[in-house]
Amino acid sequence: MEAVNIQFAPATGTEEAWNEAYARLADYFRSYQLHNRIRRTQLILETLRKAAEAHAKDPTRTPTAHAIEQARLMLREWLGTIYSDLNLSEAQLEATGRLGFHLAGGPARWPQFFLDEKNMPNDMAEAMRSALRTSGPGMQVSKMTPRDIDLGLIPDVAEDTFDRLGRHPILRYSVLFVIVFSVLGYLYSLFA
Repeated sequence: MEAVNIQFAPATGTEEAWNEAYARLADYFRSYQLHNRIRRTQLILETLRKAAEAHAKDPTRTPTAHAIEQARLMLREWLGTIYSDLNLSEAQLEATGRLGFHLAGGPARWPQFFLDEKNMPNDMAEAMRSALRTSGPGMQVSKMTPRDIDLGLIPDVAEDTFDRLGRHPILRYSVLFVIVFSVLGYLYSLFA
């Protein structure tokens, strides 16, 4: 295991801003279920160092924005080596990588190798790739044309009933009278 070096002294930004960046990075790496605190601290410090260099070049953005950008860049580079054979956009790569890491059991089995391109075990990379191969087919564009709903005999019976009731007003009012008094009788028995 690599030694943890906690020397961090950014040339720009305030202490509060860098503490906020640290907290957001901790949340970001925790979202990957990276519960190994030593590895998470290593990643946070490495990311903060890169963010401090970027912040020195562009101090108009907050340290948190630089830190998250650097973390996502590190993630894309790491996932790019794992999924190099797939033709994925950056957004697809991040989503695919997150899914593959979780489906392969990465947080429990290989937390110390998260974002480590140099020491990545082959079985981890293969597990992440195979988890996606077995997760289902890719999205495809399809067309859905509207079709009439087949309700069976219900529309025919209802149409015949409404025709008969329309031709005989006394029958129509009798059915209405029975329905109204049935509902009122039910409500009376319910509340009585």
